[in-house]
Amino acid sequence: MAQSMARTMDDLRAPAATWSSEIRNYEAQKRHVVDAGLVAGQQLKLPPGAFQAQERMFDPLLQRYRDNNVEAMQRHNEERERVSHLNRAADIQILREQPFHIVNHSSKLEKLAPGKDPMRLGGHGTLGEKERTTHGKGNFPDTAVDYNIVSNIPFTQHHWGREDERPRMKEKSPRQRKVPVFMNKDFHIITNKYNDNHSEKMRQEKRVSLLEGTDKHMQVNSFDPLVGRFIDPRVEERVRTIDDAREMETLMRAREKVPPSYKGRESAHYGILSHEKHNPDMLRVLDAQHEERKDRFKNRYIVEHNLHAQDIKGDHINEVRALNRVSHCRHEETLRRGYDIIDGKAYGPGLKEKHFHEPYTKTALTPWEKVEQSNARMRTQGALTPAASNAKARSMRPDDVKTMKLGTSSSAPSVRSHAASSQSHRSMRHSESASHAPRMPLAATPFAPPAPSVPGSDTGSVYSRPSRAHGY
Repeated sequence: MAQSMARTMDDLRAPAATWSSEIRNYEAQKRHVVDAGLVAGQQLKLPPGAFQAQERMFDPLLQRYRDNNVEAMQRHNEERERVSHLNRAADIQILREQPFHIVNHSSKLEKLAPGKDPMRLGGHGTLGEKERTTHGKGNFPDTAVDYNIVSNIPFTQHHWGREDERPRMKEKSPRQRKVPVFMNKDFHIITNKYNDNHSEKMRQEKRVSLLEGTDKHMQVNSFDPLVGRFIDPRVEERVRTIDDAREMETLMRAREKVPPSYKGRESAHYGILSHEKHNPDMLRVLDAQHEERKDRFKNRYIVEHNLHAQDIKGDHINEVRALNRVSHCRHEETLRRGYDIIDGKAYGPGLKEKHFHEPYTKTALTPWEKVEQSNARMRTQGALTPAASNAKARSMRPDDVKTMKLGTSSSAPSVRSHAASSQSHRSMRHSESASHAPRMPLAATPFAPPAPSVPGSDTGSVYSRPSRAHGY
């Protein structure tokens, strides 16, 4: 809390390094941090006409303030600043130039030091020399050595002063003599052999030469570009360790920046190139979820199939109803005429005759014909076996289209069996074939039996007698 309050709003709004830091900054900004604008006081509000009043205080033509007190105070401040600036400039000029006038040689410091030489005031810069005294400059040494440079005898023995006033000699220890290494030879220059332990020193020299050559070679040719590795195995191992550590750091930083919603993706549990499984249990869970999702999606096609089957059945019903609404009388006139009124060709089976297409409509049955047809159908069904009667009924009904049932399971819809699928396809094909099956022509339709006669009477059939309901 204290750390978030110590930071400014700009720091909180700045982009963070990771996604989690962005979330923490956003939470601190919304919950804990108070914007400085909410606790700041009211801003200064200028009354109307404040700038115009300030502009009218100064007269631009007379170059003075209209208020006398303000004008006097301003002139006093300007005079004080002018004198201060001139005094400071005069002091700098005295320090940097000569402290006297170069024309009349009068002292510029006469008011400060009357009657004194401005060059001997003992100040800084041009005033740095000391005042003149009657004692002279003092006792300065005549030489920098402690012996007589002519006789090379110390001053304690050869000096013009008295023995007690002679300068004392300072004891100095001589410097240690350094002999170069190349001048100290431990071998014979003619035989070119070491004076002591020649064989041991030769082996040591050979080893040192090999070590020096190896060191020079490793400095210049430490990496082999052909095999792509360092010559020294230890250096190669260190470099590989560093590369692996760097790769792991980069991978961990990248994983830290990934949002939580992306961490459960399928490619995080196996290698997309090598197909190596990192988490087999999670892959099995994902496969099970995919299968359940596929089963759920299959219901869509089952429902679409059922709707399509219902549409086909409805189309068949509408087609039959439309045909049944058409009266057979509209085709009887054409058949009774015997020829086509457009091209004048007669109907018949000949070459120059026109084929007459039988209509789908049927002649309206009389009540007695309907009864006889119903009895004949019942007799026919009673003579057939149940299986044969069902097959015949199915073949005579074009609207026999079955729908599919949706699979039900606890986790996901089950897949339809192969038998149900094949049965649905067979029913679809059967419905289509039934819808396009040719109908029986009118000429092949069996005629109704003749009307029965009235028992005990010679007046004719029951249809030829007048109806008593109409009062005949």
